[in-house]
Amino acid sequence: MKNSKIYPAPFGNKKLSKFCLFSERCGIYLLLILIILGGLILSFFYVEAITIEKQVTISAEVPSPPSPPTGAGGGAAPPPAVTKVVLQGKAYPLISVTVLQDGKVATVTNADSQANFKVEITKITPGVWTFGVWAEDKKGVKSIIFSFTTNIISGMITTISGIFLPPTIELDKTFVQKGEILNILGQTAPQSEVSIIVNSPEEIIKKTKAEADGTWFYGFDTTPLEEGSHGTRANATSLEGLSSTFSQTLTFKVGKEMPGVIIKTDINGDKKVNLVDFSILLYNWGIPKNPAVDLNNDGKVNLRDFSIMLYWWTG
Repeated sequence: MKNSKIYPAPFGNKKLSKFCLFSERCGIYLLLILIILGGLILSFFYVEAITIEKQVTISAEVPSPPSPPTGAGGGAAPPPAVTKVVLQGKAYPLISVTVLQDGKVATVTNADSQANFKVEITKITPGVWTFGVWAEDKKGVKSIIFSFTTNIISGMITTISGIFLPPTIELDKTFVQKGEILNILGQTAPQSEVSIIVNSPEEIIKKTKAEADGTWFYGFDTTPLEEGSHGTRANATSLEGLSSTFSQTLTFKVGKEMPGVIIKTDINGDKKVNLVDFSILLYNWGIPKNPAVDLNNDGKVNLRDFSIMLYWWTG
């Protein structure tokens, strides 16, 4: 105590001054140390949850330490802390689910008959990672990649739960006459409610229910649609209340009957009008080597033929 410097107590209390052996600076350091220690203690018991989209949550918690081996002495070293990521959610029944880590395949797992999947990634270092999840339905149609970025903390188990892949979607045709039925179909989790959105001056929403195997179907009456291009997409709500993001958007055209035109613009006969047909059209530009590429039958291939092809474009 000989070298201790005495500082006046706060609030002018001289009786307490002899107990104040720390300078103001030391007091601040002590306060900071207490805050840091408190934060470290809380980090071992606090579970962080961040909501992504509607239902998906990311949580991190410290795993329970394993019991020491029987007969272990008091000086036995504790096992190393586990750093692990768990992903779980719904896809489609009995299919393979691919998990990406920073764009590379981390692992592949299988969904059960109710479309549930769960996978663990143990070989991972702490830091910020971007994960992606996708699957193919039973017809081989690929889902949109569901991706998210999160911080993986050393010595903690990070769980991403409530994942629900968007439904797959297909159209039975890409051109319909006004009033014709357009069949929209795909796959999701069993018994989910599927909402189909059709883009129009006024958005049209239709609902249907998936079957026990996750397949869904809706026959859409195109009578309310104007002539021209339209798009459609879908999302789903599972029996548990999970809501998926939207599927990809597919386009189709509504028009009057023009026999043979759509077939003629499909130059290579693959039931699509896309870059392959455009390449053939460019190759025959001017005086056509193949008369079938002259879409308006005027003896030459030019911008008029290109305009016709664009109108019937399906992609």
